[in-house]
Amino acid sequence: MYRSFKNYLAAGFGAAGVVILPITRSMLSPSHTVGSSLSEEQYLRYAGHRKWADIARWVFFVIFYALCANIPFWAASRWLGIRPIGLVCTEYALMGVLALFMPRTVPAALLLLVIAADLTCAVSKTYYLTPADCFANLNFIQELPGSRLLYLFAVAAFTLIVIAVAIYFPVAKMRRSHRLRAAACLIAFILMAEFADYLEVVRETGHILTPFQLARPGNKIILSDFENFWIARNPTIRLMKEEKVTGIKRNAMSASQGDHSPVESAAAMAIRSAGIVDGKEAQAIPNVVLVLVESWGLDTDSAVRDSFASPYSQPDLLARYKVLQGTVPFYGSTVPGEARELCGNKIGFQIMNISKQESQSCLPARLDSLGYHSIALHGLVGDMFSRSTWYDIIGFHEQWFRDRFRQQGLPDCPGPFVGTCDANIAEWIGRFLEKRTANPNFVYWVTLNSHLPVPVPSALPASAPCSLTPLLSNEPVLCSWYQLVYNVHSSLSKIAMADLGRPTVFVIVGDHAPPWANPNLLSQFSSTEVPYVILLPRQEHQYGKS
Repeated sequence: MYRSFKNYLAAGFGAAGVVILPITRSMLSPSHTVGSSLSEEQYLRYAGHRKWADIARWVFFVIFYALCANIPFWAASRWLGIRPIGLVCTEYALMGVLALFMPRTVPAALLLLVIAADLTCAVSKTYYLTPADCFANLNFIQELPGSRLLYLFAVAAFTLIVIAVAIYFPVAKMRRSHRLRAAACLIAFILMAEFADYLEVVRETGHILTPFQLARPGNKIILSDFENFWIARNPTIRLMKEEKVTGIKRNAMSASQGDHSPVESAAAMAIRSAGIVDGKEAQAIPNVVLVLVESWGLDTDSAVRDSFASPYSQPDLLARYKVLQGTVPFYGSTVPGEARELCGNKIGFQIMNISKQESQSCLPARLDSLGYHSIALHGLVGDMFSRSTWYDIIGFHEQWFRDRFRQQGLPDCPGPFVGTCDANIAEWIGRFLEKRTANPNFVYWVTLNSHLPVPVPSALPASAPCSLTPLLSNEPVLCSWYQLVYNVHSSLSKIAMADLGRPTVFVIVGDHAPPWANPNLLSQFSSTEVPYVILLPRQEHQYGKS
């Protein structure tokens, strides 16, 4: 399906070129004023050009609003890695119908808004964000590397070109009959695209649904993760329904001061399994290392799942640790994943506005009462999702972000967000845990380098081979993602085997499934669960001993 998207795109450009060339030729042809000075042959040639130009004008108008207006979205999908949640946007075609009968600036302005909604909808679906989250974090565009900023500017330039064509298209020169034909073609285009998707819904569900059922805000088909490849995109409708659903949730959370309903977390299971409770002396309490691995989702391929756990299956490590594996639910992007592991609830993005009183049930505050020194690590800037603010509120004593790591000489790694290399932060954690301290430490690390879209190749000095499965071998982007995630597990297994200052509990868990733009890759991962690995130190291995 994804490859057919490229074929459709190429066909669209080809069809546009077939029409644009004759128009250009007719524009370049010398214009004449019909008069007595023209011979009969010249008049017939002029009339033929005029007739062809009239036909070409309304045909190109249809192609522009049906296909060419999608170019900014197609470019963003290709270059920025956002999910192609539909081949064409039928709302662009609707703007074309309006442009036939309204002052041209009005439909052009509406077209700009629809393009913005289209891109916002795709970004929110790709990165498990709400539309409000997308707009609230626009200021973090400055953290993008130069190449992605260049792509972003190119998408913006394509958008401006599309809007300029919409404004200056000579609609007034089109005959009324030609306008009606163009409107009929665009409406037929909309109906055919929507009907094709409707047939797909009927085929998958086995039920004939009414338009009212499809338009229902809570309909799981419409508000799904778009694992199927749709023909039509309806960004404004989807965003309105998404905002209605999130608005209901937001009002409910405001009424209850946040959704604090408990959710299963790997961190909570590790704390229970390690028997970390109040009343023990500080010397008898282990360190806790909680690692939230960016885009580590539950792969349906057992070979890949087992490969990630292989660094923890070494005999020497198994002699020192009891290894637990399993899955926990995920319900959003990285920040909701942080809320799940740190606070054990579904507060999600509301954690950015958490109060000191609400944070008392979160892990840093609870461990603080046991004498833990809590430290949070992330390779990006602290302003990203206001982490530097709410990390402090929920009880972290120290915070290390990119600026502090750079002061320590730790290098940056490439990616969609340039930040401190995961491998170097892992080494930093290893050195930190080797110190013998009077009180135990809680180290919380959110990894970065496996954030999608990942660089290809992964640029790791020693990367895991991708010959494990045919899919890894044949998909370079999947191979890079695998190598970057595996690198985190490999680094943590080495830390676990080092001569640490005291026994240490390691919790390694994914935040969400990798948000692939390719539907085929997206279907390889669970849309509801992420994996975890817990390392529990065995009692016979005391701290300070190998």
